[in-house]
Amino acid sequence: MGVKKRVSRKSEIFLTIVGVLLLAGSLCFGVSLAILKYTDSPQEDFVESSNQENTEDSEDLELEEEPEILAVDFQPVVDDWAKSVGGNRSVLVYDLDLDKVVGVYNPEENYTTASLYKLFVVYEGYKRVSTGEWDGNAKAGYTGKTILECLDLAIRESNSACAETLWGLIGRNMLNDIINNEWGITNSNIPKLISNPNDIMLMMERFYEHPDFNDETLLGRMWDSFLNQPVTEYDWRQGLPKGFSKASVYNKVGWEYNPDGKYWDIYHDVAIVKFPLEDGTTRNYIVVVMTNRVDFKNIRKLGTSLENKFYEEIEI
Repeated sequence: MGVKKRVSRKSEIFLTIVGVLLLAGSLCFGVSLAILKYTDSPQEDFVESSNQENTEDSEDLELEEEPEILAVDFQPVVDDWAKSVGGNRSVLVYDLDLDKVVGVYNPEENYTTASLYKLFVVYEGYKRVSTGEWDGNAKAGYTGKTILECLDLAIRESNSACAETLWGLIGRNMLNDIINNEWGITNSNIPKLISNPNDIMLMMERFYEHPDFNDETLLGRMWDSFLNQPVTEYDWRQGLPKGFSKASVYNKVGWEYNPDGKYWDIYHDVAIVKFPLEDGTTRNYIVVVMTNRVDFKNIRKLGTSLENKFYEEIEI
């Protein structure tokens, strides 16, 4: 009997100890779960929330940093001008910053280019000098001038002897193949002196972007020839440029005057126009005007109307 009681008490003590340990283990496990639930989950939620907020802030910052480019609709100006003049006329205004036409009248009409053919010759000439195919200091045929001097004067003074010589060095049909196949200007026939406002706009855009050469010296010389054209026997800037008072106008004209009838058989004026803004930047456009029997004074009026419209819009 005594032996059985001792065994029973030992069993009871053992079971009691086991029970206490199990209870303690359960409590510890429960506390651990509670701690994990309290600490880990909220931290993960906070990280996710913070990342989301940071992403939203970054997106807002990027949107705030994007400069706003104002779109100006010049179509009413172009329409009013086209109604106000007689003769054959075409206008195209192209926004270089927004890459779209913002005013147009009869853009596919073909015209005799007059001296606008020199745009095609001169661009190809500058490209050849830049690549080393031509030596800019070599003599340009029998002109008595260098190739670089002729490239300059073909724009600055519309020097025909220079332009004809350079064209011959390129090859008349070769230049037309380059224009059509390399530059994607497909509706012009330069040997026949035929082009239209759409194609002239593409040519001026090529000057503006100059993807074929980036020589700073050549570019500086080229842009100066478009901007500074002193009066010689003609006033090369009597049309579009004189219509603007604030903008910088980089232009090239092509004309043919009928002295007997005292009218302009042809008057074309094409330009890259840069409107200055208060923040020091510019808004950049191409303006193409091609006409028969339209006086340069009317083309000048178009320039003034375009400038007035631009600054009226940006001040609203």
